[in-house]
Amino acid sequence: MPLVTSCPQCNTQFVVTKAQLKAYEGQVRCGTCQHVFNAKAFLIKQTRPKKSAPTKVEAVLSEISLNPDTQTDSIEHIEITTPAHLQGQLNEVVGNTASDNTEVATSNSESNESGYQTPSFLNDLAADEPVDKRWRRKHFSWPVFVACVLLFVMLLGQTIYHMRTEIAAHYPQAKPLLNQACQYLSCTVPLPQTIDLLTIDDSDMQEHLNYQHVLVFSSTLINHANFAQAYPNIELTLTNTEDELVLRRTFKGHEYLQNQALVNTGIGAKEEIRIKLHLNTTDIAVAGYRVSLTYR
Repeated sequence: MPLVTSCPQCNTQFVVTKAQLKAYEGQVRCGTCQHVFNAKAFLIKQTRPKKSAPTKVEAVLSEISLNPDTQTDSIEHIEITTPAHLQGQLNEVVGNTASDNTEVATSNSESNESGYQTPSFLNDLAADEPVDKRWRRKHFSWPVFVACVLLFVMLLGQTIYHMRTEIAAHYPQAKPLLNQACQYLSCTVPLPQTIDLLTIDDSDMQEHLNYQHVLVFSSTLINHANFAQAYPNIELTLTNTEDELVLRRTFKGHEYLQNQALVNTGIGAKEEIRIKLHLNTTDIAVAGYRVSLTYR
């Protein structure tokens, strides 16, 4: 008995095979509305047709065959003698059947002449396209390949140019190559400036022992990064007794470092440097101070 499934979108019924149900895990496409559905989930349960009651012709023929008056001459030729009381019924049935067949043939010919085609009740899914189309291998194009390679090289070059500082910080062995490339591009490879990884601690301010109106500021600059960084600017703010600003000054790396050669190399990874500054506070009453780091 064939398997029949029904489209849930348009209720069109299709004949399917077990091979079609195994392919694509039962997913099929309706040939009428193009809806994709699982044929296994919409199988129609079929029942065997019950034996119908005998028609009038069959009843007449059966009665004829059971009549003892029928005579048979031989196996090769069987002649049925119809009794007189059944001959009229048989002629009536045969005539009605012939007229019905003539009417059906006439109606079918008229419908075909008018161009109308009766749609089939069951369609075969074998004629439908598969749900998933396989990737088709396209012809290799050398111009497209070369263009893609060039675009990739340009993108890689732009990335290295804009991230040259980070690359030199995390990969110090690449810094000489970056410096050499910058000679042709008129650029430099500056030291990283991550202010969040720098702190200034253990700060103190005292009067100078030998000079009046001179304050000595001392502190420790700490680099918490795993790479060397540029020396930051130290911004020192002096306040009076009412915590009002009376003096502000910013010191750059070459101003607070004793060894000027360290400015270009930067503060090393996990390195701590002691700082000492002298401030002239003539005619200024200083009661407190604030210190901060900046790269501005």
